[in-house]
Amino acid sequence: MGAESNYGGAGVGYMDGTYLPVAEMRIPITDMGFQLSDMCYDAVHVRNGRFFRLDDHLDRWEQSISERRYDTLNHSRDQVGEVLHGCVARAELSDALITFVATRGSPASAHKDLRSCKNRFMVWAMPYYAAIEDAEVEQGCEIIVAKTVRIAPGSVDPTVKNFGRLDFVRALFEAYDRDARYAVLPDQDGHITEGRGWNIFVLKDGVLLSPDRCVLEGITRKTVLELSAKLNIESRLAEIPIEMLGRADEVFLTSTAGGIMPVCSVDHRAVGDGAPGPVTLRLKEMYWAMHEDPAYSVPVRYEIAEAL
Repeated sequence: MGAESNYGGAGVGYMDGTYLPVAEMRIPITDMGFQLSDMCYDAVHVRNGRFFRLDDHLDRWEQSISERRYDTLNHSRDQVGEVLHGCVARAELSDALITFVATRGSPASAHKDLRSCKNRFMVWAMPYYAAIEDAEVEQGCEIIVAKTVRIAPGSVDPTVKNFGRLDFVRALFEAYDRDARYAVLPDQDGHITEGRGWNIFVLKDGVLLSPDRCVLEGITRKTVLELSAKLNIESRLAEIPIEMLGRADEVFLTSTAGGIMPVCSVDHRAVGDGAPGPVTLRLKEMYWAMHEDPAYSVPVRYEIAEAL
């Protein structure tokens, strides 16, 4: 489940109407997705040959492209789904992470009038990997609370998944300088938000909390809230002061890339006894069990590739 050492060296992609190896995918330097980070994306995963919560991801995708006003994308919801299946099938992957992206595209002239751009759509399917290392998925990871403040939602809507992440980049270098690898960012009022590619949960005195603003509304986050109800654990979205992390009984991260991932220390101070907690482990077990439930998953149509 770990990240490939040769990132991008395997997998199948799709762009400009053509399937091709991920390593051969390119966009023009004139694309405003490159020059302005004018893009949005989503990521869904396949486990044991089944897409997990595909409709939820497609719902969020449709909201994102509407918010970004990508009016010339020319790919319907059904067509997007067909390409997602097509990439996984052609890559012959039973466990995969699939990223699908819309960019503004290239403008008609150097004036860069965004209204003249033809939007670009692309997808790539790669072997599944987690946002943290394999050993950390099992044993827990270390995070720090960055001094870098999360970009305000009034400037960039965090519910639209995007690659405009210079705040995360700065926070990650803070982490590296402090002998850590991952960072959670605060908002301007001193509440925690999220890290690069993951939401965060805090368990304190039997109540499970996740930040209510300045964050992506993650599909795994949504799943955890549903699972906690089944366990009769009180859970809610709320403001979480930075200092609560230091007093938490359990902390974990959630992401399509990795699922439910325990945190063993914050700012080099152990969370609980420094090992994954019982609530985290139970939620993690239930989360992966959901992947076989047809109410939440659909099989990859591998016959698409076989028919070629």
